[in-house]
Amino acid sequence: MFEALKARLKQHEGVIPYLYLDSLGIVTTGVGHALFTAAYAVHLPFMRPSSLMASSDDILAEYNAVRQLKPDELPGYYEIRTTLRLSGAAIDDLLDQDVVTLQHDLTAFLPGLPTYPAPAQEALLDMAFQLGAHGLVEKFTHMIADVMAQNWPACADNCHREGIAQWRNDATKQLFLEAESTDVRSE
Repeated sequence: MFEALKARLKQHEGVIPYLYLDSLGIVTTGVGHALFTAAYAVHLPFMRPSSLMASSDDILAEYNAVRQLKPDELPGYYEIRTTLRLSGAAIDDLLDQDVVTLQHDLTAFLPGLPTYPAPAQEALLDMAFQLGAHGLVEKFTHMIADVMAQNWPACADNCHREGIAQWRNDATKQLFLEAESTDVRSE
């Protein structure tokens, strides 16, 4: 489900198997998966370099060490300062869970979400992945009104986010424009 979205998120966010600090200084791993507390991090299946499962103490120590590093550095900065890794399968499982949760959260604000054209759903979920469902609805009130009216060209005009690469904004805009051409609502 949402395979195109997951591929797009991997492209946009990167696939990082170790702990790092995002642009806001939040410990993160996988495909942009924020770890707000060490308690959550210790439940992930991190592996030691020896391919043995990391202990809770190992994960807690690495989490606390990463929290002391500079935020928003290139991935290699964190890679050489960490030892624990998630497998590709673990990252995919985490992303699957994140997308399901995000879809549920966003549907609470936009009950019509499952009926929107697939490109519009993907654009909205991509935006919510970065901003959170509540953040999307709160920060993009005009666009959300356009979403509820299913006015996809207007959504394309109003979906620009500050602080992300222009190519990502362009990709989101393109999805809304594609939604207009795939919308099969009866007039």
